[in-house]
Amino acid sequence: MDEIEIETIEDYLKLIKQHKEQKLNEGNFMDFLFRGQVADYPLIPKICRLKAKGNLLDVERLLLFEFKRTNPLLIKEHMPLDDWDYLTLGQHFGLPTRLLDWSNNALAALWFATGGTNTFNDSEQKQAVVWILMASSEDFDLKIEAIHPFNVVETKVFRPRIIKQRINNQSGVFSVVSSKDITEMNYMNEVDTFKDKLVKVKISASRFKNIRTDLNTLGVNAFSIFPELEGLCTYLQWRYFE
Repeated sequence: MDEIEIETIEDYLKLIKQHKEQKLNEGNFMDFLFRGQVADYPLIPKICRLKAKGNLLDVERLLLFEFKRTNPLLIKEHMPLDDWDYLTLGQHFGLPTRLLDWSNNALAALWFATGGTNTFNDSEQKQAVVWILMASSEDFDLKIEAIHPFNVVETKVFRPRIIKQRINNQSGVFSVVSSKDITEMNYMNEVDTFKDKLVKVKISASRFKNIRTDLNTLGVNAFSIFPELEGLCTYLQWRYFE
């Protein structure tokens, strides 16, 4: 796995272009996936970063049951069809799930990494990371209509149904972690299937301000990522306050 530090958007796009050309020459025509993180932590879903009160897989099933049961009126407007939809919806509202967010949009991932919606000061946050997954066709080999998300036998990538506008705006894609990788705490960046397909891009906090400004010039900001009042307010705060 390559680890590379960049200082500007130009560096970032050049790096992506170089790797894309290499993969095309190798016959891989799949889109790259990107994940922005405000800190350098491994590729593991939220449910694995918390201490469960009981067996983790049992707690996971209870979480999904209670999410569906507790107030269905809050969920009804999104018209979920199956548990893939319910997990997608829960993921976007902060429910601990076995899903991990990715995007087809390289600039959206860079926005998330360089302080998109976090409350850290640049002086407190030393380094951010964008993971680039140079996915191949077999990584998407998952028929979600024929399998429950809890029964996936190996970690795969899937494109969710667009049940919320922000999924579309963020070009959202998910990886779904297998129960085996959850119980053994196998990081996606360490398993043989993915570790050689990943590039870790590091960005120093001293570069955040300029990168955020350039991203806004390119039309990538809180309101383009979150096309709701929350996103608008975050964007206006960024625009008018230090």
